[in-house]
Amino acid sequence: MKKIQFLLVLTLFSFSSMAQQFSSSDPEYIRLVQLGEKAMHAEKFDSCMTYYTDAFTIQQTSVLSTMRAAACGYSGDNLEYYDTQLSKAMELNWGMALSIFEQEEFDFLRNTGFERELNLRHDLVACKEGIDIDLMKEMAVISVTDQQYRRQMGPIIKEHGWDCPQMDSLWALQNPVDEANTARISEIIDEQGYPGKSSVGPRYASTAFLVIQHADSTTQRKYLPILKEAADAGELKWRSLALLIDRVNLGLKKPQVYGSQVGQDKETLEHYFFEIEDPENVDKRREEVGLGPLNDYAQRYDFTWDVEVHKKKLAVRKAKKKGSK
Repeated sequence: MKKIQFLLVLTLFSFSSMAQQFSSSDPEYIRLVQLGEKAMHAEKFDSCMTYYTDAFTIQQTSVLSTMRAAACGYSGDNLEYYDTQLSKAMELNWGMALSIFEQEEFDFLRNTGFERELNLRHDLVACKEGIDIDLMKEMAVISVTDQQYRRQMGPIIKEHGWDCPQMDSLWALQNPVDEANTARISEIIDEQGYPGKSSVGPRYASTAFLVIQHADSTTQRKYLPILKEAADAGELKWRSLALLIDRVNLGLKKPQVYGSQVGQDKETLEHYFFEIEDPENVDKRREEVGLGPLNDYAQRYDFTWDVEVHKKKLAVRKAKKKGSK
């Protein structure tokens, strides 16, 4: 089994949970998009279009809501409305539009004209933007295989912890995939630099980052400067890179900067943050790179972020570790 010192950072979130953040704080907007979503799931497509039309008079910046509106237009045989909303979704973020469509709630549109048109428009925009289509498609495959078995680990870790036969089996399957992906991504970076937004599109701009993050510590340290340059150039989101910076720091026995790395007590199964540099200001640093409050992150692992508690528990762990030597 691959020896893990950190919990996996789950970077791929379901868009249904993202939707709860909403793109506007306007109560009427929130009410309308919620009703639109419910109407879509209830197959009340005319009502769905009405709700979203009203919501979009307030604001239309959510790719998810726009894709749902387009789905209702297509399913409700209002092709003009469908075309308008699909065009808007592509305008907002053409890469995210396709990613959203892959979510389970759009399964009812698989193998339909909607899917074919979406893929066609996606590739047309990609070509127009000067994207390397072949490399983008290769990143798409790597993106899937990178998460192939990791997706199954969360529930198992929660129920059985890290050290269990199920995790051994999953790592036996994932490790060879990681090795192959790391070799290929290393080859690409060495030959042409980081494959970021301008070469593979916004949807796969973080794929190489994910592979490097899951690679060995030597590979992580080797490519971190290149990834920093890519982030500074807008080719990679800084909030993604922050995770790798923390991981590299911990590998070097240094405190993490952004608090992205979570550990688990083997005896109590309680989660905790590995040592954080200047913990009083961690939320300020997180905000600077586009990450949310640390306590929100802690809630995913069923614990609460408290600076003083963190310091006390860190001191206890250090003392315990020192005493065991």
